[in-house]
Amino acid sequence: MKTEAKRKLILTFSALIVILITGTFGYWFLTGRENNLFLCFYMTVITITTIGFGEVIDMHNYYEARLFTVFLAFTGIGLLTYFVSTISVLIIEGEIRESYKRKKMEKEISKFENHYVICGVSRHSYHLIEELIDTNRESVFIEISRNVINNTLEKYPDMNYLEGDATSDEVLLKAGIMNAGGLFVSTSDDNTNLVICLSARQLNPGIKIVSLCMNHNNSDKMKLAGANNVISPNYIGGLRMASEMLRPSVTNFLDTLQKYKNKKLRIEQIDLKDKFSDKKLIDLRLEDFKNTLVIALMKDDEWIFKPEDDIDIEIDDVLIVMTTPEERVKLEHLTI
Repeated sequence: MKTEAKRKLILTFSALIVILITGTFGYWFLTGRENNLFLCFYMTVITITTIGFGEVIDMHNYYEARLFTVFLAFTGIGLLTYFVSTISVLIIEGEIRESYKRKKMEKEISKFENHYVICGVSRHSYHLIEELIDTNRESVFIEISRNVINNTLEKYPDMNYLEGDATSDEVLLKAGIMNAGGLFVSTSDDNTNLVICLSARQLNPGIKIVSLCMNHNNSDKMKLAGANNVISPNYIGGLRMASEMLRPSVTNFLDTLQKYKNKKLRIEQIDLKDKFSDKKLIDLRLEDFKNTLVIALMKDDEWIFKPEDDIDIEIDDVLIVMTTPEERVKLEHLTI
């Protein structure tokens, strides 16, 4: 609710309270204090709400009280009408605004290509959303809880979202699953994640799915349901603890990459498409990318570290580089 609208509501409500108090004590005083305060309050309410039950307080001989009723009616009815109409306008405008915003967002999402869909916002999802934002990757999240959506938008106000059940085919289609580059299944319930994986795989057999799995024993079931990769927080946490003890410099280096906010350096993969086949690595002119370091080339499921410039590029080769989000985008759209 806007501050100005809230201010008007508070002022109007306060004025109504004043009218009710004034009416109650006014009738009580003008009728010679013969009626109890509740009856005077009741008379005030039926007057300003125009219910019209008649004079529940006999004012046949109290002309001042009848004159007071006229004043109370004009003032109270006007204030009450304004208060009710203001609330109605705010509700209607809010619903219209929300409906317009929802339809506009759904229209924008329908135009997305190679974006990422996040199904469910759990405590693990905020790090995922932040990484997608930091690396300039277009994404949309699906969440069934309005409170969770509001909390997420407070942290990431520019995020695209759909309110709905991610297990529904209709919702997944609205999120653009047919044109998406990947799907993250990240609810905190393994059964829900299993259904989402199954639904997504049936809708788009070619999409890459990465699923959260709270119970590591369910990992194989997730893969059978359609997940390409399954992440178990407990399993990953255990490996991280071991790495902190056995190879602390390595973990420190990787953490530095994640937290280096000036350049936002990341280790990224660049899928070398058909247009680069029969070319050599030197033809990509990687020396023009000042913030990019070539680490390895994956060829026929084998890793070639520090590949030579004259190495041939073939279809489905994957280049592993350390780079910035901006230069990653340029590399993905590189033409030679």
